[in-house]
Amino acid sequence: MNELLKSKTVGVVVPAFNEEKGLGRVLETVSSIAWISEIVVVDDGSVDSTLAVARAWAEQDGRITPLRLPHNMGKGGAMLAGVQTLSTDLVLFLDADLIGLRPYHLQSLCLPVLAGATDMTVAVFRQGGMRTDAALLLTPYLSGQRCLRRQAAEQALDGMAGTRYGVEVALTDYAKHHHWRSQYVNWYGLTHTVKEAKRGRVAGWRSRWQMYAQIVNTAVRRPAYQS
Repeated sequence: MNELLKSKTVGVVVPAFNEEKGLGRVLETVSSIAWISEIVVVDDGSVDSTLAVARAWAEQDGRITPLRLPHNMGKGGAMLAGVQTLSTDLVLFLDADLIGLRPYHLQSLCLPVLAGATDMTVAVFRQGGMRTDAALLLTPYLSGQRCLRRQAAEQALDGMAGTRYGVEVALTDYAKHHHWRSQYVNWYGLTHTVKEAKRGRVAGWRSRWQMYAQIVNTAVRRPAYQS
């Protein structure tokens, strides 16, 4: 194990809304990593078996805490709830639908923060899938895979609970406003399940456009979370 990974505790937050199919795949990788101290799965009001999947994994790994929110709060609210549950030095945020996640991906995201070279790292997919590669190439600040100090994350997210899918825009903007050093890290061979594949073409497109609307709304109301 890299000596830097022994110097601080690292926790993982996985916000999940109706992610019963992909969540186990992510937890299988995360739970295999010895240097991760805590793992919080935030079930954001799912109506499928997301919570049951998280609980099943928690029975196998005591580091996993399933957290059920009383209603759907959106990604920003779920991330904040997860961070508030952790007691670690650093936090890793991971989407629940990742495909191809490997331990070295997480290590590459943590090490620059542990070394003090940057305040926040952001993963950008490469050679995983044309659609997701292109999206993050054009808008890398929308990536949900990030590592930063837990206390800094909690402070930042405290004003972003209502941003929902706009939380990545909000975090990126907050980092710039507070002069954080940010670093993009290439993740090769990794992608995620697109909304149309999860929910069908019509429901998937509806969900996608709702996401875009939340992102735009967050970008417009930036002063609300900059302070």
